[in-house]
Amino acid sequence: MLEQPVNQAQVVTGYLGPRQGDPDHASVKVLASLLGGGMGSRLLTEVRDRRGLAYAAGVLSATRVGRSAFITYLGTAPENVDTVEAVIRGEIERVRIEPPSADELSRAKARVLGSLAMDRRTNARQAWYLAFVELVGAARDFPLRYARAVEAVTPAEVATAAGRWLVRPSIVVVRPPRS
Repeated sequence: MLEQPVNQAQVVTGYLGPRQGDPDHASVKVLASLLGGGMGSRLLTEVRDRRGLAYAAGVLSATRVGRSAFITYLGTAPENVDTVEAVIRGEIERVRIEPPSADELSRAKARVLGSLAMDRRTNARQAWYLAFVELVGAARDFPLRYARAVEAVTPAEVATAAGRWLVRPSIVVVRPPRS
């Protein structure tokens, strides 16, 4: 818990994730989208729509040469920190025991694939992807193989990935000073 001159509390939960090339890589990307990929994601639906505890919540899953990072983030009123932490833990546990429905999975995959397509629109970003695949030792057709891997992810693989990777979190809370 860090006290800083901020207006709202930020709750960040981090996990180690798979490296690029790990068999769980695509499943973890779909899992990130399912939990915090935008409107209709499980975290945003629970903390904002159902409980009114936060305006924004999300998940980042950053691919690296070595282990990646899987990070949930959420801004909330300081008095809601404990509740928000419990909701995050609860949604992560829920995805382990309640795999996504076909509709949820379809939306999560569409967000991942849509982001991939949108992110590669410019020559500069295409060059970045070519450099990235060289850096991580992947083949030049990595974006195509990655898209196919995302399309093939099953609900059970998402739940298995959650059970395998979303363990032993590091949690940081930044909040305004207590009065």
